[in-house]
Parts: sequence; C-alpha cells; structure tokens
Amino acid sequence: MRSIDLLAGTTILSMTLGCAMAQTTSSPAPTPSPQPKLVYDADFFGGLAHDQDIPTPRELLGFEVGQRAATHAEIEACFKAWDSASDRTRMFDYARSYEDRSLYYMAISSPENIDRLDEIKSNMAKLADPRSIDAAEADRLLANTPAVAWMAYAIHGDETSGADAAVAAAYHLSACIEPDVTEMLDDLVIIIDPLMNPDGRDRFLKMLREHRGNVPNVDAQSMLHTGYWPWGRTNHYLFDLNRDWILGVHPESRGRIAASGAWHPLLFVDAHEMGSLDTYLFSPSRPPVNSYLPERRKHWWDVFATDQAHAFDQFDWPYYTGEWNEEWYPGYSSSWAGFRGAVGILYEQAGIAEDAVARPEGTQLTFRQSVHHQYVSTMANLKTLHANHEDLMREFVEERRNSVSADGPFADMTFAITPTGNQTRLEQFLSLMQVQGIEVYQATRDFSAPATDQLGVAHDDMAFGPGTLLIPARQPEGPLVAAMLSFDMKMPESFLVKERRELLRFGRSLLYDVTAWNMTMMHDVMAHQLSSGLPDGAVLYEASARQGNVTAADGGDTTLWVIDGRDDASVACAAHLMERGLRVRVADKEFNFDGRSFPRGSVVVTRNDNPGEPGPLVEHIAAVCDEFRIEAIGIASGLGKGVEVPDIGGEHFVLMEKPRIALLSRGLLNAYSYGAAWHALDHRLGVRTSQLDVAQASFGGDLRQYNVIIVPDSWGPSPVASLRERLKPWVEQGGTLIAIGSSAAAAANKDAGMGQVRLLQDVLGDLGEYELSVLREYRGRNETLDMEALWSHAPSEAIDYPWESAGAPLSGDEAKKRDAWQRVFMPQGVMLAGRVDDKSWLTFGLRDFVPTLFGGSTVLMSKTGAEAPVRLGVWAEAAEEESPALETEGDEVVEGESESDSESESAPAPPARIGWTTPPAGVELQLRMSGLLWPEAAHRLANSAFVTRERVGRGQVILFAGDPVFRGSTMGTGRVFINAAIYGPGFGASHPIRPDRRH
Repeated sequence: MRSIDLLAGTTILSMTLGCAMAQTTSSPAPTPSPQPKLVYDADFFGGLAHDQDIPTPRELLGFEVGQRAATHAEIEACFKAWDSASDRTRMFDYARSYEDRSLYYMAISSPENIDRLDEIKSNMAKLADPRSIDAAEADRLLANTPAVAWMAYAIHGDETSGADAAVAAAYHLSACIEPDVTEMLDDLVIIIDPLMNPDGRDRFLKMLREHRGNVPNVDAQSMLHTGYWPWGRTNHYLFDLNRDWILGVHPESRGRIAASGAWHPLLFVDAHEMGSLDTYLFSPSRPPVNSYLPERRKHWWDVFATDQAHAFDQFDWPYYTGEWNEEWYPGYSSSWAGFRGAVGILYEQAGIAEDAVARPEGTQLTFRQSVHHQYVSTMANLKTLHANHEDLMREFVEERRNSVSADGPFADMTFAITPTGNQTRLEQFLSLMQVQGIEVYQATRDFSAPATDQLGVAHDDMAFGPGTLLIPARQPEGPLVAAMLSFDMKMPESFLVKERRELLRFGRSLLYDVTAWNMTMMHDVMAHQLSSGLPDGAVLYEASARQGNVTAADGGDTTLWVIDGRDDASVACAAHLMERGLRVRVADKEFNFDGRSFPRGSVVVTRNDNPGEPGPLVEHIAAVCDEFRIEAIGIASGLGKGVEVPDIGGEHFVLMEKPRIALLSRGLLNAYSYGAAWHALDHRLGVRTSQLDVAQASFGGDLRQYNVIIVPDSWGPSPVASLRERLKPWVEQGGTLIAIGSSAAAAANKDAGMGQVRLLQDVLGDLGEYELSVLREYRGRNETLDMEALWSHAPSEAIDYPWESAGAPLSGDEAKKRDAWQRVFMPQGVMLAGRVDDKSWLTFGLRDFVPTLFGGSTVLMSKTGAEAPVRLGVWAEAAEEESPALETEGDEVVEGESESDSESESAPAPPARIGWTTPPAGVELQLRMSGLLWPEAAHRLANSAFVTRERVGRGQVILFAGDPVFRGSTMGTGRVFINAAIYGPGFGASHPIRPDRRH
C-alpha cells in the first residue's frame, strides 16, 4: 500500500472549501504551511496479501481509512459492498435509530461457516442452556461449533476512531488470503458491529464540518476537536447508550441486546475514546469488580491484556490498564457481556476528532494513528481468542451448568414480583426481562418462603398468592439475573477503605458510576428476594396482549368514564384527551361509582363537561385508550357509594388545564438531564413540548405561551438565576416551574425569591423549624387521641409537645462543621426510600414509599408552608431492644452494678438524632435501599425533601433534588415528574375562567 500523506489529504479537503470560495471571492485561500507531523503513513495491514476482487476501503470511500472520520452512510456502503463481493461475509440489520438510521452487524467467517450460520447460532444456543442437552451432545457441539466474537465500536458518537478501525478490520478479514487469517476464520465467527450510535456520530461529524477550515488544527481545545452542546456522545434523545445495556430503554440498545445475546459470544470488545492528551487504556479493570461476574474473567483479562500489550510494544506505543475503569456497574457493554458468558474488553483511545492533536511531550497524535491503535487492538484480541477458543468454549458451558445446578450459587435465589394495578409499568419491566433473555415464571397457587423486602426487612415465612411473578436466578443467565435484580450488593471492605481515604484526602471518588441499579426498584414494582428456589407449581409466564377498551355503564346510560389512576398510562391519556379538545377531571381522593372503587389520580371524562353528540366523545376516548392499551370504564351515576366518598360534582374531581410545556435547552444545561426529560415527555407520553434555547429565552420570547416550564439540571450556573427576572413574574401569574438538581438548588436560593424552600447549608442556624415540620408531618399521619383527657372539664396538666422529646438541636457552628464534613461523603448514586405524602396530587400512582435514585449534593429543606410530597427515609416501627439481664435476690430485683440504679429511676433518653432530626418515639428511619451510602451522607440526607411543591402567587414551583427520570428508567419518581408536567396547571396553579374557550 502506498504511503498516505495526511497533509496532502487535508489540503484536498481545504481546496474543496477554497474552490467553492474562489467562485465568489477575488482569490483562493493560501496553502497552509507544511506540518510534517501530520503525516502518518503506516500500512495497517503490514503488506499482507488481499483478494483483488474485494474492493478496498479507499476505492469505496475515496480516501484511506483514517484520513478522516467516515459517516454512517459511507461505512454502511463499505459493508454492503463487502457483503456482496465476499463469500466470507453476511450482513444483518438489527435495529433502526430514532433518526431512522440503520444499525447492523456483519458476520465474517470461512465460506463453509457462513453457509451454516443458522446452525452455528443454534448450536451456541444449545450450549448456552445445558438443561436441553446431555454431556455427550455438548461434547459433539463443542467439537463442531466455531467460537463467536462480537466486536463493537463507537457507542459514543464523538468517539470516532473505533468505527473507522471497524472498516479496516472488516475489509482485512473479508479479503485477506494469508493463512493466519483463513485459519482464524475456520475456527471463529467474527461479528463486527461497526457503529453503535449512528445518530450521535453524524451529529458530531456535522460539527466537524462546520469547524473544518483551510488550515489543519492540532489544538485539543479547538471546537474542531470538541464540538459543542450537546456534542455527539449521546443518541437522538441525548442518552448515553453505554449505560443502557441493563436498562434497555432505546431501540439501538434493545436491538443490540437481542442480537448479541442470540449469538452468545465468547469475546465482546467495546472500543471507546477518552481525553485527547491521554494514551490508550484496555482491560483488565480495577476494583471494585461486581461479585456476580464469573471469577475466571479476571484470568482471561490478563491473558488478553498480555497479548494486546505485546502488539502495542511492537510499535512502541504507550498504554496502561485498570487505572480508572472499574467493573461494578453491570450496564456497560463489555461488563454486560461478561455476565452473559463473554470475556468483555474495553478499549479507550486518546480521542482525536480530526487532523491531529499536539501532545505535552512534543509529538502529535494523528487521527489516522488513533484508528491504527484500535485496529491493532482488534486483531490482537482476535488472535488471542483464536489461540484459546477451545478452553473458552468449555468454560462457557461449565459456567452455564453451574448456573442451573441445584448445587450452584443461584439455587436459592428467586425474585417475587407482586401483581399490580399499574399494568403499563409491569409490562415495561417484563419486556425488559424478555429482551434480556431472562426467564419469568408465575405462581399458580399460594406459597410461602423466607423473603427480604425492598427496605431490607427479613421475613421468616412470607405468604404469596397465585399470579405472583417469579424470576429464579437459577437459570442459564443466572449471573445477569443476580447482577440486575439482587437487592443489596455490597462492595468489599478492601475497596471501601481505599474509597473513603480517597474522599478524605482528595475529595474525589474512585467510583465511575452509580452504585445502585436494582431493576425492580428502578421500575418501582413491589418485589421480594426469596432465599429459595421456585415453588411447586410455578409455570413459565406467558404474556397476553393487552388492548384498549371503552365500556358502557351497567344498568343505565353512561354519564362519565373513568381511567384507573394507578396506571402510568392514565397520565398520558389525560394529556392526549386534552390535546384533542376534551375537558378532563382528575380525582384527588379515592371514590366509588356504580359499586366500583377507583384510586386517587383516576382520570374522569364526563358528558356534562363535554356537551354535544356522544359519538365523537366516545370515539376520542376509544382512540386514546387504544393508543395506550388501557380501559375507560363507563359509569351511570356519579353518586359516591360509602361514607365520605366524593360525588362527581364536589371539590375532589378537579378540572384540568391543558399543559403547554416548554423545556429549557442548551447553554450549560446538563444534556443528560435535558434528554431524559425530553424523552419522558416526547417519547413516553407523546405530548407536545417546545424546546427553548436558554440564550434566546434570556433576550426575548413570550413565556406567556406556556403554563409549564421545565429547567433541567445544569453543569454550570443554572438559567433559573439568569432568567429570574422573567421566571418569577411568570410563576406569580399562574405558571408551573419545574426545576431539577442544580437548577432546583438555584430556585431554592433565597435571592431567587421563589418561595421558602432552601438548601440545607443555608439554614444550618434554623434547623429547629425544619425538624418541627417533619415531626408535625409525622403526627399528621399518625396522631391518636386520649379521649378522656380531651373531654375533661379541667385543662390537662401535661401537653405532649413533639420538640420536648427531641434531643437538643445543634448549635449553628457545630451544624456548619458537621455539614462540611458530611458533604465529603455524598453518594455517587444510591437508591433511597422516599416516603410518600398520600394527600399530594404529585404522588398519584405511588405506593407508601418510592425508590429514589439519588446522587449529588443538592439537599432541599422544606418547612410548613411548602409541601414535601416525597421525603427521604421511611418511618418504621423501631425494633425492640433487649433489656439488660436481671438478677433476683429474694423479692428484690437488682439491675446492673450501681446501687443508684436500683434506688432511682432516670428519665428515658431521647431517641438518637439522625442528622438534623430526632425520630418520633418508637420509630426508626429506613433510608438506604441499595448501593453505597456513607453514614455521614445518610445523616445529611435523612428527612430532606426529594420533591417540594410551593404556591407562589397564582402559580407554583416544583423542585426535584435529583433527576426524577434518570436514564429513562426511574419509573416511580418519573411518575411524580409526569404528574407535575401534565397535572400541574390544573392542580397547583390558578387560571381565569374562560367559558367561551375550549382546550
């Protein structure tokens, strides 16, 4: 292959720009000064022979691999050409992105293996489930089945080099005629997934084109190398797809999970990039390593790393392993694959978007060389797999046998899911289990078993009924089941000591991601972890297709329809009915019509509110119910049945106001937070949402067009502060402002003037007021009466004031010192129990507590006058402490050793203070559900508000301390968010009566 002069290539691109300019200007752009360090002329393929009938990348692209980043369309054209030209390849589509770009992979192997690909995949499926084959059949399959590798690239769109390396690898493997390659293809099926995030990549390449100039640029800080908000890392809705492997939210992920899972690869490579001035990182990872990852992965990491290092040493390239990438969160691609049976390997190449980047040692790393690094890593790992494929295949089968064994590690681990009225939520959870290849069973009879609930409370013998869903870890995907569903995985002490010391010395964490992700908690479905296998009579669960339906009233004309408010889809139905012009009510209290009970939050559509011909009204309701596969129940009479049950004309059926939603965007807003909110509104609910540029909103625009404005978390100063002069009067005139994370913190700043919710660090001298509010809330739900004292004619001698039983509050100085210390230990991402205010409209659809994924340092403080619909920590009856041993001497009882102990009684000590609050007598606070929570952080967070709601003028401010729709997967707090966005204008804000206007 002839040498490639990247300077010349860059000049060609620049000349293209220059020629276009020359037609309208007096002279072309000058030729850039020579930059010899931009030249990287290495032959990727080392002079090896290739089939001349297979077109080269240069012939297909018009430039050499790595001269610039290829677009999705260019890469796809290459793969289609090789699929047609080579008898070693077969191409498969597995998904389409939100922007309708294709996602595909290419299987490359010997022509003989390509002809029997279906058989090979079937053989791997049989080996993956040892229950279906005996030992002799397993041996036969092992002897006749090639090992599978899945090589995946560019899941982050602005990490470009991997996809271009995939082009080089696909060409080499499909065209090279050297024995080393042909023998490898006899024993392996190599699957190349070249571009896992086409939307993000093409977005980023557009940014490169916008900033590509006449002169090459080697400054890592230049926008040519960095791009701009929201950059190219994420998919269309700005989600990080490399966190989505266990969550399965997006079509790219769901298609890839199903496709790669069906092949059961033994090697899974995930090629990434990192900071431009770094070098090259590859596996193994450093601690903590997830305890459910099979132990032999560590051995194979070392084997693959040794060979990969040797390959880099041949070029004198720098590299390192395990300095910052840990293996705790199972939702990265290579980590997820490790639980499925593969050796998962991560690549992290110094990111070079174009041209080259000047490095501190005086060199320049070109984009083409970064592509070469990824290509060399790819081939090195494939050679290691080839050399060890027989051992890896045998270990794969043995691991699977261990997972399904009655004596294996998962024999006594089962997860029981309680049936729920929130069918939409449950179906989402079960759909995730299905795409992950996880078996779900259903109980057909009553049974009991030792169980632990989601709050960590153990039950020796808990009863479950028919219909309970059961997920045993004793199944072929046992490690993945355990990793995704175990309630409370604990990190090893050796790592925790290092982590704590790192926090104390340097104020930084060694953890790379969240420490809690339990899927039942993320979906907020009630579950228990059983210390047993499947009960007798359990059968495989078979999902039935749920359809939308509209019923007529029994025994009379239908006057109204009700949609059950437990189901998350009820909120979407309400929004869509309002968008169709219907007037909708939502009940803020449980009710009973026609002998049927309905929960608070149920959606009600009446004929009286929507006069006219009944046909079109029913058609609208039916269309919406069909869309969301939910039932609207016809009711004849709106008279409540029972004591204190509301009637349709009373105050408990609140008329909604159609939401007109604006979502602030760009600036320094957190793109992930913005994307999660956008996805919830646009994709899950399907409601109209306007995206407002922060800069444009600062200088103009009519905010009166909107009655809901959402401000996501921010990476810098929140626009809540910069837009204060516009947002405050808008709220006071009837707007609903929803702010998240650091934007909620900005709204809670006293200078914002948007209510009385404050940050903890700003009220350390006034903690008594906030403690009293917590105790008042508790008594408001648990108060009992002494009827004799109440009706006494004489004043009671004693009044039980809650603060009298509390410990002495901290002084301001001591509180400040403690808060500064506690902030050091704030969580990376932990699942906390949030106690739910059952009288707040924001908590429609929730049970008594809601799993709350919390990370960061925003601690919201709410006192009387501002509601806290969700506070952190659930009150529970305190465990009884064992009394000290008693010694008896005749009729005299002596306790302890001190004489004074038997002669006097001292007043009971007040309950121990938890942070800034003393628990009420006889109760304790259950806070942590799953993940790492240092005691100091627990004291800082306990009883703080995760959600606040406060009336400000005619409008309201709703604050979330953390992201309620984190990664599109926190369904419980996500319900609070959609309640706020859709129901806020109707429940929490005042609007003028408009008798002549329809919605």
